Amino acid sequence: MITEIRFSEEFNRAFKRLKKRYHTLPDDIKRLLTSLVENPKQGVELYNGMRKVRVNFTSKGKGKRGGGRVIIRLAVSETSLTFVYIYDKSDMSNVSDEFLDQVIIDVGQGKYTSLVIESTQE
Repeated sequence: MITEIRFSEEFNRAFKRLKKRYHTLPDDIKRLLTSLVENPKQGVELYNGMRKVRVNFTSKGKGKRGGGRVIIRLAVSETSLTFVYIYDKSDMSNVSDEFLDQVIIDVGQGKYTSLVIESTQE
């Protein structure tokens, strides 16, 4: 069960930039977050616990295939989920492994914001 959500600094920067173009992005990410808490193993497996998940940018009007991508990383314990990076597929087709490795190093050094999910189970 996911109990902590982390957002890398790179994710936060890219999110702010994309939010200027796609005003529905906060709601789109909330929907994705809800979906990932229920099933964190969505999307395509990359490496090192990372996955690439499609996200619909509603205000773009192209569905998931033409929307954006979010790179996530599920911790080995499967209780922590890190949002590593977000990008618009029309801006870039893929993110380099080297870039993702550096973001993961930054997260390991505490360069992230965190959201703790309260358990509703007794």
